[in-house]
Amino acid sequence: MIDPLPSPGAWVRLGAVAPVPFVGTATILVALIVFTPVLLATGPSPLTVQAKLAIYRVVGSPTTWFEVHALGDVPYARIDVALGTGFHWTGGCPTSGVNWSRTNVTNAIGLDVQANATPVVVNATAVYHQGGSTTVFAVEIAVAVAHPGAVDESLDFATCPGTPGESVPASWPVSGLPVAILLVNYGSGGPP
Repeated sequence: MIDPLPSPGAWVRLGAVAPVPFVGTATILVALIVFTPVLLATGPSPLTVQAKLAIYRVVGSPTTWFEVHALGDVPYARIDVALGTGFHWTGGCPTSGVNWSRTNVTNAIGLDVQANATPVVVNATAVYHQGGSTTVFAVEIAVAVAHPGAVDESLDFATCPGTPGESVPASWPVSGLPVAILLVNYGSGGPP
């Protein structure tokens, strides 16, 4: 009669040539090599495509920097940033008296602009396109410097009605910058 299982001595000899932990690790690596291209072929995840507005400033500096980019390294079809200045700060988004300057790029990972004025309105839009689908991210906020040059210098924020659903802190200390504000995902459309 033939025994279907190898003798215990055969397992010992096999274990000397190919230790079980090594075989398990090699199997996992082969599976990752084989299946990773399939996983990546579907494109970047929604999290890496998500756009954010990062705000930088140094205490006592007259300049505030605004940078729009993805959480991951994905290029946007278009990024537009408009800075509005020349209005009186009332603690909210201005309705009139705004002088706009616009900057845009195409096929870029990010765009940064700077403002030497306070207060300033930032209107940012990032358009991501892959295959036949388009995703639009947008934000519009007003920013003012409180206590310029002082140790407790901070930025005051207000949301604007142009991008409903946006949430920003009321105030943020400059010493704690940068602050990142996620742009609202409006899907294939744009802000109302």
